[in-house]
Amino acid sequence: MNYQGTMTTKQATKTRGAQRAQVKANAKFREAGFNPYDAELFDLSSTGFRMNTFARPAIGKHIWVSLPGLQQLEAIVRRVDGNEYGCEFVNPLHPSVAEHMQSKLRTPLR
Repeated sequence: MNYQGTMTTKQATKTRGAQRAQVKANAKFREAGFNPYDAELFDLSSTGFRMNTFARPAIGKHIWVSLPGLQQLEAIVRRVDGNEYGCEFVNPLHPSVAEHMQSKLRTPLR
């Protein structure tokens, strides 16, 4: 953990349980009682995702994220690094759903 109580990338890699894919997708998320905020997803697995946003959800906050083609999914903010947030799904995606979303939203090769 760093001095702000967030995990570093190296620590997160050691604790990660599902394969992540680089993706590029616009999404919306909201906290209970608030209007939705825009976010850009850039990392997705069956257990969670990373996003960029100018909103400031705190570590430990429950949020609901709208991914393209799926119902709103509940997640918990686990890591913060500037405008990047690492979130864990409360109920992980089924592996086949995660694979479908990863292929649908995968970052194009350059």
